[in-house]
Amino acid sequence: MLTPYRLLVLLAASVLTGCAAAAPGFSPSDTRADKLHTVPAGGGMTPEGRYVLNDQESKLDCRRLSGSIHVGILQLREQAARHRPSPVAAQMQKMSTPVTGGSAYGMDPDGEAARTRARLEAFNARLAEKNCPTYDLAAELKPGNTAQPTPVRAKKR
Repeated sequence: MLTPYRLLVLLAASVLTGCAAAAPGFSPSDTRADKLHTVPAGGGMTPEGRYVLNDQESKLDCRRLSGSIHVGILQLREQAARHRPSPVAAQMQKMSTPVTGGSAYGMDPDGEAARTRARLEAFNARLAEKNCPTYDLAAELKPGNTAQPTPVRAKKR
């Protein structure tokens, strides 16, 4: 005979077994985590040397675009002041990388600076499209400029 206690245990076990068998391997999606792990689509460098914003960069607001430009300007200033490797050292790295493996990062500092500059110009153009204050990149990247980068509001006509 089933006592109420045994009946309750049997009922609970059958309910839990049914829930576990409903969808094996199912885990509910976390929409916040899904947003963080999405890969940007589109964008990058064109053959002409221009930078095209990807879908995530196109959605950035003025504050985030301005912050990205600010950081990029500081990085370019620092890169210009950095000591460059000798041509012999650069050639040795290019020759040894395919053999030993490793990164090609830093082999072409001028190319990296040009890509960063193109990205800053694309971000600055996006700021202008959104009617946000833009940066005078030529003045900000002038050699010897150590002032904090500041956006300039366009003059009203």
